[in-house]
Formats: sequence, C-alpha cells, structure tokens
Amino acid sequence: RAVQGQDAIVVTFGPRSMKKDDLHQSLMRNLLAAMKKHGVRRVVHLSAWGAGESAATVPLVFKIFMVTLLRHAFADKNLAEAMMFASDSDYVNVRPGRLLDSPARGNVRASVDGRGLKAAMTRDDLASFMIAQLSSADWVRKSPIIGY
Repeated sequence: RAVQGQDAIVVTFGPRSMKKDDLHQSLMRNLLAAMKKHGVRRVVHLSAWGAGESAATVPLVFKIFMVTLLRHAFADKNLAEAMMFASDSDYVNVRPGRLLDSPARGNVRASVDGRGLKAAMTRDDLASFMIAQLSSADWVRKSPIIGY
C-alpha cells in the first residue's frame, strides 16, 4: 500500500544488527514486487561504498572493518543489490562511505570508482544527493560512489 500512487521510492534501510539475516533481501524482493504491481519505476537506494564491485575500491582501513564486523550486513546488501540490478527498475544505487553527524558541507561529488573522494560524508549531504536523484537521469541504473 505504501508504494501505490507514488512516483518514486527512496530506500534508506540499514542493518539493525551484525547478525546474519536476510532482511535487506526480503525488503528488496517485496519492494520490487510492489513497484511492478503499481507501475513505479524509480527507486533511489542507499547502499554503501564497499558493497558489490565497489569493495575493490574502498580504503584499506574500511575494508578491514567491512570484512570483520560488517560481513553479514554486506553479504545481505550484496544479494539485495543483485535483485535490484536484475529488475527493470530505474534505480540509482547510492554508495556513500562513512556517515558523519555534522552540518552539511555541500559540494558532493560522485564517481563510479571513488577515486579522489574522501570516504566520509555528512548525512545531510547524503540526503540531498539522494533527493536530487528522484528527478535526475545522471545516475539511472548506476551505483555512484559519493563523497567530497
């Protein structure tokens, strides 16, 4: 019902624990089915720098953190992303680095490989970038890594 009548969906789902589960996959499966049923094409999805193929581009310190503490969350996220990529949706899969609770800085940059970007950004700047993707075609069916 939440999808019915909407033009687009913004997903900011994150893991609730470090335990192994399939919550993100379940969310994505149900979301994609609801989008198809109600004719909603655009989804702006919050992922993470280090998910999927971007794992090869994260800074070493973050990679160690991902491999140990966040391994289950990233495994679930990777499978959910694969479902989205296989769909016919007009997704934008946003991949920020570490999120900071500080005032917005602006001047967010995006890239496919993260080169030259700092691996941290404010939550406010992340939100602004994601909202902009609701009407922009720049990153449709892509996974931009974002930072400063």
